[in-house]
Amino acid sequence: MATENEKTGVSASDNIDASNFNNTSHDMDMDQQTQQLQNEIEKEIAESQPLISGKIPTTYLQKEYASDDKIYQDKVAELMKTYKYIRRTRGDGNCFYRAFAFGYLEKNLNNKKELERFRQLTYDLKDQLVKLGYLDFTLEDVRDVVIEIIDNIYKEGNEQSLIENFCSQSYSDYFVAYLRLFTSGYLQMNREFFENFIEDGKSVKQFCSTEVEPMARESDNIHIIALTKAAVVPLRVIYMDRSQQSSLTIHDFSATDEEMKEIFKPMITMLYRPGHYDLLYEN
Repeated sequence: MATENEKTGVSASDNIDASNFNNTSHDMDMDQQTQQLQNEIEKEIAESQPLISGKIPTTYLQKEYASDDKIYQDKVAELMKTYKYIRRTRGDGNCFYRAFAFGYLEKNLNNKKELERFRQLTYDLKDQLVKLGYLDFTLEDVRDVVIEIIDNIYKEGNEQSLIENFCSQSYSDYFVAYLRLFTSGYLQMNREFFENFIEDGKSVKQFCSTEVEPMARESDNIHIIALTKAAVVPLRVIYMDRSQQSSLTIHDFSATDEEMKEIFKPMITMLYRPGHYDLLYEN
């Protein structure tokens, strides 16, 4: 007696394949919905937050937390004793690199010797990355834009020009991409040291390709250590979170091993609140 499948000419395997197709189609729809939601969030962030803001008094931080939120209000009060201004960066996953780039160039607007040093580092980086297997022509575009920004600052040396450069998405993102490559290159060239800090069984190269180089990937201490060492730029990060510890946590990232023997003088200071970095300026 013919089965139902034989009557219709549809095999059991056809049914399974159709089921798999439906499941795959459903997964694709879910992926598209997730991506669409992500795009909408990114668009909302872009419309509401500049890439780099002007300087804002740190007193404004008090308004961001409820007046009865004692933990944060106490920490803001402590922060205000030392730091007068904050400069916000867009919360797009690139905030650490964008703050680092802007903070470094702002600090050295009139320091031609330091700008020349960093310019040479930028040229040297391309050769180092080519040795690591990166394609020459893909690096040149990034390098050329970064050199153009440095040269503009070198010639004009004013804050307004710097802000205009960093509020331009293309210019700003190229500099972020460059710093990501800079960080990746340093990690790979010192892989024997850094592989001890990488989890999930990833190699340093795998970690760099998934957690360092892609835009919008957030940064952790390993990224900060690598970039400060690679660029030879000492950095201070003030951590402000909801921990019960009454005082702010200060973490200094030295640019050289010898630096810790002296009085630490950061070139850049950042405020870290969970998932985000902004720039800080002393009184």
